[in-house]
Amino acid sequence: MISALDDTLLALADPTRRRIFEVLFAGESSVADVASAVGAEQDELSNHVVILEEAGLITRRRQDNGEFIAADPTPLEVAAEWINTNRELWAMRSQIEDTGSAPVSPQ
Repeated sequence: MISALDDTLLALADPTRRRIFEVLFAGESSVADVASAVGAEQDELSNHVVILEEAGLITRRRQDNGEFIAADPTPLEVAAEWINTNRELWAMRSQIEDTGSAPVSPQ
């Protein structure tokens, strides 16, 4: 089973999916409008929407006059936490390599 972090990073690895997510910053939009905004055919967009939805990055709802999608930034928190933790670990490693000793914690 793929983790939530993996799902998020894989979903956002594609530039078209990142663009879809960015377009949705403005709020819920019809699939047709998003397809137009990102320059994709609706069939192509549908495949991207499925991947984003499976990662929890968007929600989808159907209405009489079409299908609408909205961004859900919640999974970004998991990715940001992982990135920040690893950034700190690499910074500490770099400091150890530069000074030859572990960083001193401020008290």
